[in-house]
Amino acid sequence: LRGVYRAKRDAVLGALAEAFADWPEVTWTRPAGGLFVWVTFPPHVDAGPGGQLVKRALDAGALYVPGEFGHVPAADGAVPRNEARLCF
Repeated sequence: LRGVYRAKRDAVLGALAEAFADWPEVTWTRPAGGLFVWVTFPPHVDAGPGGQLVKRALDAGALYVPGEFGHVPAADGAVPRNEARLCF
């Protein structure tokens, strides 16, 4: 199974590299294990559940977990809204 997931990981990483080749402000992890890639967009991109990115992803038949669900809120309740967790 590791080979299967490695191929899926590599496909996601390749798609990200192609899609964001002209947008160097977008970064992502290269997982050595697990099933997720963490993507960070520029601060002005709202990847949260109420943002346009979720709507556009759903319209295209894709789903991701908004990164804000992976954070403990700061004392003021703030969490980053410019991150996403992609499962492969």
